[in-house]
Amino acid sequence: MLDEEKLRKLYEVNPFNQTLGGEILEIKEGYAKGRLEMDARYENIYGGMHGGCLFTLADALCGIAAATYGHYVTTLNGNINYLRAAKNCREVICEAQVVRMGRTIGVIDYTICGDDGTLFATGTFHYYALQEELE
Repeated sequence: MLDEEKLRKLYEVNPFNQTLGGEILEIKEGYAKGRLEMDARYENIYGGMHGGCLFTLADALCGIAAATYGHYVTTLNGNINYLRAAKNCREVICEAQVVRMGRTIGVIDYTICGDDGTLFATGTFHYYALQEELE
């Protein structure tokens, strides 16, 4: 079911992902890894990456991990645990791992770290797998 080229394109054509400018680094069944470079446009008032950027990156990559099973997915819900300010790094890296992908519902855990391995956030997303297969 995994078609890495289709999944990369799916990520790249998303207008919001284009605005944010993240990049997929790795895709395999049930897994996606990507990065987002630090940029002054994404900072909060404390000089770290705004939590909304972290959440958006996680949602996008968890969605790709869920879609590795061959279907379009849509977010049902998600959470984020902010563990430390995302700063003092060149980029943040998100790794998304499917915990369980059922026929219609998928559970995906993720971590967000700095390029030095500092853990910034963790969380879980739930996705609904649509009937429509990836084109």
